[in-house]
Amino acid sequence: MLLPLVKLVARGLMGVSAKREAAAAARARYAVTEEPAGGPDTPRVIVLHDYQTGMHAAVTPSEGGELTSLSVRFQHRPVELLYRARDYGPALDFRGRAPLLWPAIGSQCIPGDGFAKDLPWSEAGHLDGAQGARLLLELRDSERTRAGYPFGFLVRTGYELADGRLTINYTVCASRENPAPMPFSIGNRMAFRLPFVDGTQPDDMRFQTNCTRQILPAEAGAENGEQRDRSFDTPARLGDFDATEALPLAGYQGIPYARLIDLQGVAVSIRHRASTTLPEPLVQFNVYGGPRLGFLCPSPWFGMTTLEPGADWQWTVELSPVIAAEPCQ
Repeated sequence: MLLPLVKLVARGLMGVSAKREAAAAARARYAVTEEPAGGPDTPRVIVLHDYQTGMHAAVTPSEGGELTSLSVRFQHRPVELLYRARDYGPALDFRGRAPLLWPAIGSQCIPGDGFAKDLPWSEAGHLDGAQGARLLLELRDSERTRAGYPFGFLVRTGYELADGRLTINYTVCASRENPAPMPFSIGNRMAFRLPFVDGTQPDDMRFQTNCTRQILPAEAGAENGEQRDRSFDTPARLGDFDATEALPLAGYQGIPYARLIDLQGVAVSIRHRASTTLPEPLVQFNVYGGPRLGFLCPSPWFGMTTLEPGADWQWTVELSPVIAAEPCQ
């Protein structure tokens, strides 16, 4: 009697496994869902899912339309990459997450990192299908913004999760009614947690970027625009350099990129490009943070530009996590 019973149980388990596999196969690779950021009374987030790679990106329209979480699957479990992900409690030290810095012109009325991150954004639609998961948000000028920034504008942010990467497309449109060219800078102060994987020493994580120059801060006694040679072409151990004062990095050839590496096998690369360029020296990444702070911001950046009335301008940021089968050396 025992052998038939064992066979029956085995057949039942095989049936359950087959059903699970069939359900997984039937589920679309990409999806868009909504949920609270955390517990009750926390902001609503919109989540883009890639079930095949295990990559998920959450965006908070009411909180500056920011990227608030970016997680990947590593060794069959989710690993969060962003610092203070989905955390909307009191920020005692640093906001974290990945807020848009715009118009970031540093005037008396407009703080140096801009107002876009402090305003609610409107949802303009989302879509999921065989090619990816997408979300579009918008921010328009208002009486509040025009009080310190006297321009009409529309800023669109499109988030797209596809093919194992997150692409953020920013489009800035200047109103035809603007009396003069509209000035702005743009950046994203994306903060990554140190380490990515439990058990890694934050000092041992690596940072890499294809810069060749560093712009020196005027408060260090340097003249405006003074620079020195600086290379992170060979991945640098975080414990071996200091970014507790921001490092504006320039002198890039080709598409600028930055990479943060956890040697246990998780890394993320950031690339960005704009529809126009500016003269050198052009800061392309502004790096801030370090092991003692618990985060690193390899913030992509584009310096001061102007937009004629009725014109538009694009900036694209790509986040590409890399999961290694074996620990990195």
